Amino acid sequence: MTPAAKCRINFGTWLLATAFFLLAAGCGQDAANKPTPPPKPVTPQPSQLPTGDKLSGTIFVYCAVGAKEAVSELAKSFEADTGVKVEITTANSGQLLGQIELSKVGDVYVPGDTGFVATAKEKKLVVNDGRVFCYFVPTIIVQKNNPKGINGLEDLAKPDMRLVLADEKAAIGVLQEKIFRKNSIDREALKKNTTAAPSTVAEVALAVKLGAADAGIVWNTVAAQFADSTQAVSIPLEKNVVGSVPAAVLTCSKNPKAAAAFVDYLVSDKGKKVLTAKHFTVEPPK
Repeated sequence: MTPAAKCRINFGTWLLATAFFLLAAGCGQDAANKPTPPPKPVTPQPSQLPTGDKLSGTIFVYCAVGAKEAVSELAKSFEADTGVKVEITTANSGQLLGQIELSKVGDVYVPGDTGFVATAKEKKLVVNDGRVFCYFVPTIIVQKNNPKGINGLEDLAKPDMRLVLADEKAAIGVLQEKIFRKNSIDREALKKNTTAAPSTVAEVALAVKLGAADAGIVWNTVAAQFADSTQAVSIPLEKNVVGSVPAAVLTCSKNPKAAAAFVDYLVSDKGKKVLTAKHFTVEPPK
């Protein structure tokens, strides 16, 4: 085993142990090749599933880590309003897709980008394209006061830069690759600078916060959650690739009425209010 490989293993073990104590929240490659469509405004539209007058029972939601904070809060208010219990599991978007395909259990899929729902639809795991309820804007996250003077994407490829870039099965991993290709960033230099590839966007932010990396790429919402201990460097919109975050009802759902109602709830005015309060972007960035 090479010294570099040992370093990565040691780093992964250290970061995982530290994240266990500092993060109480849990943070398909097929989606990597899916084109990301231009963001569309979140507009009310009728559900494609019957909702009925009375909802009951339980729904199980597969939620990408980046959306967990807002979706969890909305799940609580949905439960209070309807009596439907909402259970949530989190992981990166690709991992969740694999869980759905393997288990054929659950009601709603909330990945970090529409490409994952497109893959799920091809596999007949969702009933439709779902509904976009917010947008993830990739952002460079750096240590507090930006000691390496990182001002843009090109700086990530400079020598002696320590990067933590999310796994390609995560939505942020898929979109960051599109961003690098779009801006012709030296992939070999990035690979050389990358010290670890965490499975979730939250772990990327944590690594930068703890000083284990100089920079990474996260969602703007995650950067806002870590603003007290890190700093964000925006990627200009013309250089960026924005993620459209959908929610889709699963074909295996045992409670499709409640599942469809929950998807509607995310897009509702109440949903937008909660999302905005949590620093989520509810309109396409301009």
